[in-house]
Amino acid sequence: MSRPARPSTSQVSSFELLRKAARKVPRSDAEFLLAHLLGCRRHELYSGLGVPTKTARRFHSLAAKARSGAPVQYLTHSAPFLDLDLYVDRRVMIPRPETEELVARALTRLRGPKPAAGRRLLVDFGTGSGCIAIALARSFPDSRVLAVDKSLTALAVARRNVLAYGLERRVKFIHARFLDDPVFARLNGRVDLVISNPPYVPARRLPRLPKRVRDYEPKMSLDGGPKGTNIVAMLLKHGPRLLKPRGLLAMEIDWSHGRFVRRLARSAEIEKDLSGRIRYAFLKGSAST
Repeated sequence: MSRPARPSTSQVSSFELLRKAARKVPRSDAEFLLAHLLGCRRHELYSGLGVPTKTARRFHSLAAKARSGAPVQYLTHSAPFLDLDLYVDRRVMIPRPETEELVARALTRLRGPKPAAGRRLLVDFGTGSGCIAIALARSFPDSRVLAVDKSLTALAVARRNVLAYGLERRVKFIHARFLDDPVFARLNGRVDLVISNPPYVPARRLPRLPKRVRDYEPKMSLDGGPKGTNIVAMLLKHGPRLLKPRGLLAMEIDWSHGRFVRRLARSAEIEKDLSGRIRYAFLKGSAST
């Protein structure tokens, strides 16, 4: 990676730019924007890199938009996810650390202590940017991944990311709203993993979401219906039918959904995220077949 030059008379220090911007936007946002523009790592910004005047003007423009509430990931069309750098825009949700954790926990379950033999078939329902599908395909080189979404525009973003990582031969895109769509009938009992970060925010809570979420991210990716359980219930009802006896259903849920999930699937494992809030549900195929 090429390094920007040290400051000269036509440049300004990266440290000085961050110092001023941090008065108006969160420092993490300022760091994200400037590191993206300079093509460097965040810690390098504090060594006083030289920023050309034109780049500094671009940085100020983006910082002003971030101050008005625009997510920095949409401003740069870039979002990190695990070891990935993904293209994102307002057609898809911005990948979250909690979803990274979902993937990590699902991978741990799939890999041991007695991992299934043979080529895996994995289903990412509500793929959005394709972050989960790509992470799975890279983690299991012998796998075939079905990236499912009800939004054609979201699938276009996912396809762009899949192509960027050269995974188009192993990730297939499916346009579908539910897992009981006829396209899935042939998969009954054949799937190793159904994983999903579905819309799960109760409708009444949508107006109280942060501005950068409420006003910018796609509502269909957030709104889970009156209680936030519309898609969660569908996954619990139809997901197990697709699973092999040792398969796994893994999903993100709202902190209020623990009892609801257990009512529909008594053997489901409910887990908290790193912040201590209920966040994940796991259901083994053998418990539902």
